Amino acid sequence: MERRREAFTNIVCLNDMSLMEGDNGWIPETLEEWKLLLHLVQNKSTKPFLHKSPNGNFSDGPSPVNVENVALLLAKAVGPDRAWSLLQECGLTLELSERFTRTCDILRIAEKRQRALIQSMLEKCDRFLWSQQT
Repeated sequence: MERRREAFTNIVCLNDMSLMEGDNGWIPETLEEWKLLLHLVQNKSTKPFLHKSPNGNFSDGPSPVNVENVALLLAKAVGPDRAWSLLQECGLTLELSERFTRTCDILRIAEKRQRALIQSMLEKCDRFLWSQQT
């Protein structure tokens, strides 16, 4: 856990959400790790940092590690309802935008459709298996 704590602290300091994406990303595995990450993000400095791109232009660089982005990742990882509960527990619900709410609504619809699809597939498998017994 200590190594993971250090990794999350470094990710927040580097201010780079891409370090928590993909197969090699460091995504919190427990609610305690999510709480730690949210606490680190809540307490970090909010000064924007401009990165110079290879063509010489300044850009905002990678997605910043902020409450909104971490909350979205949390909602995708544990579901919108559990994410909302954890964010309320941490006192971070006021920092979220309409984008977070819309994303959670979409995730709820996707979960509902996925459950319906799984139920339908199970019923079809059940009918098929019963038909094989006759």
